Amino acid sequence: IQCSRRHCNNLPPGIVTGFEWKDYCPKSFRLIQELENIDNDDYMMLVCSDETIKQVTSTMRPGNMFLFSNDSRFAIKTLRKSELKVLLEMLPSYYSHIKRFRSTILNKLYGAHVVKPAGGTKVYFVVVANIFKSDLLMHRCYDLKGSLQGRKVEKMRYREKTLHKESDLDFLFYLEPLVRQRLLKQIKYDCAFLEAAGIMNYSLMLGLHVKGSHQAELDRHLAHSRSKYSTTNIMDIISNTSFSENEASEVSFGDQWLQNNSCKFGEELYARGVRISKNGTGTLSCQNFTVIECYDVLLCFGIVDFFQNYNVIKRIEHAYKSLQFDRKMIAAVNPKIYSSRFQEFISDIFKADEPLN
Repeated sequence: IQCSRRHCNNLPPGIVTGFEWKDYCPKSFRLIQELENIDNDDYMMLVCSDETIKQVTSTMRPGNMFLFSNDSRFAIKTLRKSELKVLLEMLPSYYSHIKRFRSTILNKLYGAHVVKPAGGTKVYFVVVANIFKSDLLMHRCYDLKGSLQGRKVEKMRYREKTLHKESDLDFLFYLEPLVRQRLLKQIKYDCAFLEAAGIMNYSLMLGLHVKGSHQAELDRHLAHSRSKYSTTNIMDIISNTSFSENEASEVSFGDQWLQNNSCKFGEELYARGVRISKNGTGTLSCQNFTVIECYDVLLCFGIVDFFQNYNVIKRIEHAYKSLQFDRKMIAAVNPKIYSSRFQEFISDIFKADEPLN
């Protein structure tokens, strides 16, 4: 589709004088939209809006992500052409996977497009579900790959929030045992799909909301002196943490969740968040840490950025970083190792909670 300036009268002066637009695999993406009860006409009106074109064409850096819908349902991520190719190649199997596993935590993909301003360069982008679409304030947000070595130290920002990495993660999350079992099983299915597609370098985007806490109050807690509790048995601390009757009924939601097959993982999942001190280890090993605080939290999360295959560039990166770090712990590893390490990391941060007495 070619659009001239006279078709874009509402755009700010000097921003776009004309552009070319292309949709990739519209029929396939429409099937995904139908699974998620998204009206295609509403989607196209939203994605083709003046504001979207303005924001997309103002950035030339692949990997940028920002919200563009008023209700915060959707986000845009700009892509490299090589990433777009990976996305389109796996699209048929991706659709089959999310149709079969309705509780998947893979981020939903709603459309892939390219826009080229007159006299400018092409910008490829994908429209995805907003992981943090909840109205709740996310007090902490993380982008986790399970790799503790070789990752860049600078932090990204998303929805005006800093995305922390593994080195900043000082929480463990305790779930109902049956819920944890099903969650890890679903993650196993999702990782098996990505491994079969030859995908690596994906992340778990995780946001936590502390119930009944304001941001300033939480910041004061997180800046508190190191040792409120010191213990070798973390479950003693958790079991003795006091909750009101209403809080207890909210936390003990496992039976209700298991009876509701329409409930999806990653959407306001109840947990007990335990902030820990790693005691200089740099890892989340359960054998050596100090418990600092316990919180009643809601979690929003999903697997994102699954557009990178193990190509020649990643193989070279693996060889180079293997000279500096443990070759099994760097981010650039083959899909099988990446999948196994990612699942092990997720299992370490999501723990089984004891039943409330």
